Amino acid sequence: MSLSTPPRDGIAPGDLAGQTAIGALTVHSAADGGLVVFTRRTVVAGRDRIGLWAVPHAGGPARPLTDGAWFDTSPRFSPDGRRLAFLRDGRPHVLGLPGPGLPGTGPRPLPAFPRGVRDLDWGPDSRWLAVLAEDEHAPEEHAPEEHSAQSTADPGPDAEPTCRVLERAGWRLDGEGLLLHPRHVHRVDLDGTVRRLTEGPRSVARPRVAPDGTVYVLADPGPDADLAPRPQVHAVTPGGTRPVSALDGGVIRHHVRPDGTLTLIGRAVRDPRDQDPPQAFRLDPATGALAPLLPGHTDRWVGALGGESDLHDWWTEPEDTAEVTAVVEEGGVRPYDLVTGGPLAGPGSVVASLARHGGLTAAVLVPPGAVAAPEVHALDGDGSTRRLTTVGSGWLAGRRLPTVETVEAPGPAGPVTVHLLHPPGADPTAPLPTVISLHGGPTGQWGTLPNIEALLLASAGYRVALPNPRGSTDRGSAWVAGLHGAWGRADAEDVHAVADHLVATGRSVPGRLGICGLSYGGFLTHWMIATSDRFTAAVAENGVSNQVSAWANCDIGPDYGTASGMGDPLTPEGADRLWEASPLRLAARIRTPLLMLQAEDDLRCPAADNEQLFLALRTLRRTVRYVLYPGSGHLYQGTGRFDRRLDRHRRLLDWFRDRLPLDAP
Repeated sequence: MSLSTPPRDGIAPGDLAGQTAIGALTVHSAADGGLVVFTRRTVVAGRDRIGLWAVPHAGGPARPLTDGAWFDTSPRFSPDGRRLAFLRDGRPHVLGLPGPGLPGTGPRPLPAFPRGVRDLDWGPDSRWLAVLAEDEHAPEEHAPEEHSAQSTADPGPDAEPTCRVLERAGWRLDGEGLLLHPRHVHRVDLDGTVRRLTEGPRSVARPRVAPDGTVYVLADPGPDADLAPRPQVHAVTPGGTRPVSALDGGVIRHHVRPDGTLTLIGRAVRDPRDQDPPQAFRLDPATGALAPLLPGHTDRWVGALGGESDLHDWWTEPEDTAEVTAVVEEGGVRPYDLVTGGPLAGPGSVVASLARHGGLTAAVLVPPGAVAAPEVHALDGDGSTRRLTTVGSGWLAGRRLPTVETVEAPGPAGPVTVHLLHPPGADPTAPLPTVISLHGGPTGQWGTLPNIEALLLASAGYRVALPNPRGSTDRGSAWVAGLHGAWGRADAEDVHAVADHLVATGRSVPGRLGICGLSYGGFLTHWMIATSDRFTAAVAENGVSNQVSAWANCDIGPDYGTASGMGDPLTPEGADRLWEASPLRLAARIRTPLLMLQAEDDLRCPAADNEQLFLALRTLRRTVRYVLYPGSGHLYQGTGRFDRRLDRHRRLLDWFRDRLPLDAP
């Protein structure tokens, strides 16, 4: 029996065909009197598409700027507010915006790059763009002439190479695949002239242009950048790139302020660990003077946007600006003003993207306490928000959604925050079959805004528990530090404490508990069923079962092994620690029916790792099913092809329906 048809007023996987999701946005005070432009993802005939929409910052109807079977992303206003640049399926385009005496013009393509453009920004005179693109050729891929018995003719940029020679790590990245071609900044004039601004075997990232025309990029030319990347901001000069920042832990992203100084999000701690949160800084690139911003939030994750919910659009990367960012707080991701240091919305807000220009601030957010899809809001500086759109949440209109209750479960190191989703109309105190859902990271958090998976489970009739065990960011760096080097111990203790609390308070009963999780949550799901028989059914997605092999197979393995305290397999003691925290070691103890969902092209938690656990359980004749999704990366549940996202949700629901039935005594 399938759960494709939910109880009345709930939502089912099929409803995702009508989902709209708002992603990134930008704002300009001079464009049409103050205009916000945002991305909006929809599903048309079973396929995703992303268009650009606009809404007045003062309020008024939202309207589409582009529409078609393509992905229009990365909207950027020109400095004069008269044009909008964006990427259409990786090719830069420019459209003219209507204004006094200007009718506006449709999208016009600029020169294409063979492997597409990754990022872009405007020059200060609104006449050129700095774009980030891969080089047309990577000669080191092709066999040297003296080693080849084949023709010496140029095989062309798309030919399959004879071999690939690796002398450094970092040749792959989840979601992008093999990084075989260095990425560099090019100047693209609106007349179509193209000129390269950076070069060399090492990639740069994130071009951002200052009012004086200086292009700033992220780069790490250090000899060990492949093993422990610590990017810094560099200024692009005729002679190359010159570093202007020196944050010990590296820069995550940077923005240019109107006065030419920079805002940095990064870490000032050398060899940062999971419990060292990123912070915001102001940098004068001329003098190197560095000043911390938001000094009252040093134990909080500054610059972390979006949270764990996929109700906003994971296709488009969340973004902030030089003068506004977000801070992770208990239950929310709250926008803050980097100039005044004050909050821009109430506690418990969840903000995904932020933009500011000329005193106008806009955000993609969900207000405190709401269970809703994000919309575009104006932030007026007094802590209040004005909703500007309804185009992101209409697909949920008329639905009675699950209710959310936040409780504290007594734990061995202190109370564990748990967000409970109750089915629509259900008694919040009645015992129900309960699924404990574990977030990824582990440096993440569940908040009051659930993800789609939790909404579907609760709509189907399950109570869903979203706990924040040690390692979660909701309680600050000390709570995260409690998990350092203690995977499978501190976190498992807290999850058991949550399950005990649910049973003790009558919300759940023994024998009617399920568990699921993705990424780190997949690891913890493996671990919980390998060390306990209290769970009736389990679903693990893109998890880890063998920490020894994951250290090298993961695209960020060596650096992450240090940051998380997991260590490395280069000494007997290190290998022992990794194996000690490997669910594969305990495979013979697993008797809980396990559904394993795996992205076939996942480079963060590769399929090769979970194949080991699947084959071990199959050899033991245990109940296990392994589902592979081809052409999919680690976060495919939010960014994968629609049919695969839909199939994934249906399989998860049906697995629990069959093995954790709602009508069992």
